[in-house]
Amino acid sequence: MSNQVKDQIYVRTVSTSIDFDKKEASQNCKIKNIETNNVDTLETVKCNVKDSNVQYDCWFSNDPAKWVLNESEFDYYSKNQRKTKFSRPVSGYINWKNCLLDVNHHEKCIKLTESVQINKEEEYWTKLLHRLIETISFLATRGLAFRGDNETIGSKFNGNYLGCLELLSKFDPFLANHIDKYSNKGRGNVSYLSSRILCDEFIDLMSKTVLQCIVKEIKIAKYFSIIVDSTPDVTKVDQLTVAVRYICKDGSPVERFIGFLPSVGHKAKEMELELMKMFKNLDIDMINCRGQSFDNANNMSGIYNGLQARIKQKSSTAEFVPCSAHSLNLVGTFVAELTSTGNTFFLRAQNLYTFFSASTSRWNTLSKELDQIPNAQLLKNLCPTRWSSRHSVCKSIKNGYVGILAALEIIYNDLNQRNAVKHESKSIYNKIKSLDFVFLLVVWTPLLERFDKTSKSLQLINIDLSCVVSLYDSFVCYIQEQRNNFEIFLSEAIKISGINKFSWEETRTKRRNIFFDEESSGEVIFSNSDKMKNEAFIPIMDALILQLNKRKEAYTKLCDKFGFFSDMEIIEASELRKKALKLVEYYVNDLEVEFVEEIVQFKKYIINFPKETKNMQGMLKP
Repeated sequence: MSNQVKDQIYVRTVSTSIDFDKKEASQNCKIKNIETNNVDTLETVKCNVKDSNVQYDCWFSNDPAKWVLNESEFDYYSKNQRKTKFSRPVSGYINWKNCLLDVNHHEKCIKLTESVQINKEEEYWTKLLHRLIETISFLATRGLAFRGDNETIGSKFNGNYLGCLELLSKFDPFLANHIDKYSNKGRGNVSYLSSRILCDEFIDLMSKTVLQCIVKEIKIAKYFSIIVDSTPDVTKVDQLTVAVRYICKDGSPVERFIGFLPSVGHKAKEMELELMKMFKNLDIDMINCRGQSFDNANNMSGIYNGLQARIKQKSSTAEFVPCSAHSLNLVGTFVAELTSTGNTFFLRAQNLYTFFSASTSRWNTLSKELDQIPNAQLLKNLCPTRWSSRHSVCKSIKNGYVGILAALEIIYNDLNQRNAVKHESKSIYNKIKSLDFVFLLVVWTPLLERFDKTSKSLQLINIDLSCVVSLYDSFVCYIQEQRNNFEIFLSEAIKISGINKFSWEETRTKRRNIFFDEESSGEVIFSNSDKMKNEAFIPIMDALILQLNKRKEAYTKLCDKFGFFSDMEIIEASELRKKALKLVEYYVNDLEVEFVEEIVQFKKYIINFPKETKNMQGMLKP
């Protein structure tokens, strides 16, 4: 009880079972009388406190620590709250020495203690969550697994999440203390050391935060393009991958992944509905879509019922741009399967890798033989999706051709080998030790090298449409030049293989018998090297040229519309006005007529630009 009680206290009623510390109470007040009654269950004493001006009713608990002052009635009663004189705004002091006593009392009150305790708890868990979030972010950005076989601290099988926390605790006393205090407590105890629920929730929160930032950037940029592709995951569930491309404030183009759409289906209508639903939920207006890029499948790129046609109904200026690297990949796949000779060549190349990689002893035999050949490489696996990577397959076979034959010969002459292995080795040896195989190897190796280099250039983030067209044109010119080099390829193949005849030259040419009622069909049967030239070499080269020109058309049309931005310095002002006016007429809602004259002035302005910034990305930067 505080010093505010200065006068007498009149006890009205008290239970006979009450036992409170009268001595402690009498230090600050006088107890004149105690009246008892027969209520044995009464736990408090009601007293009358008489101050100089006001008379209060007081309730004393049998526990003096619970004596408090009620704010409304100024009653002392038994509760778990404590009020002090600082809770009464009308109170003041005549003698300021008494203030120190009330200040000390105020600092000891339960509310202040609870507030300090809450702040300490908040600070503690904030420090802990900061460490946990950084750990989760570290593992998630690197695509590492979180969980292990158990969640026991100290176990070697508790996963990457708990393992990282244990490693950090060796250098962080705060985290070490938390792990010692809360680890291995079991369920029902808050420790934030479980990876089963905590990590999933935090990753979900992080992804939502990142997605909100991406949506905010898209709205600032206003215009964007979409990239959609379908692929199955490791569980064989087909899902649609959606990404957006837009220009940041600094003028740099960026691509952002915004989500998966699982089990959408392969029909254009189904994909359209799910995409529209997704962008609506993100509050992104599809009318601002200015570009779309998919693969070359009919359900995606169809000009009438494909996905690109359906999106154009939502935004008429959403230009379809097929993936240039994927288009190049399709060209190579089509040409390789065009002729039976070409298709057989890649099957035999893959058989080589499969045979040697199936056994460590065979692989060691091959490695020993290749070590004796300069610039020789181990055999590479044939990638079924990334077609341009086949260059490494052909290059490894060409550079190590002699060593591969020697390894095969060692294996089929080894008496310790099983008969099946020896027969397979002998069969592969006979198939690749031929002018047919080596000739295609010599032809495809430089072509695939150009495929690989061109494909990597097409996948650069800062590439523009004019560069795409230039790369396709340069590749076509290269193939046209190689088309006239049949004799050069043939002489190189003879030099490598040591054989100067194709397989059909060593056997009698089969001719079909013509019956008496049939006329000669006029079929031309090629022999010698002419057969390889006219049935394999020329068709491969012509198909490459035809397919590249066909795929290039889509980019040429777009380059005709936007390409003048890259060539403004060499275009006459009158021609520049015509091209700019066509662009204004196409983008009626986006560009104004004044854009034409702005482009003419901009032509003079970019003359002073450094050479490395005279491209689309450089001109976009502020």
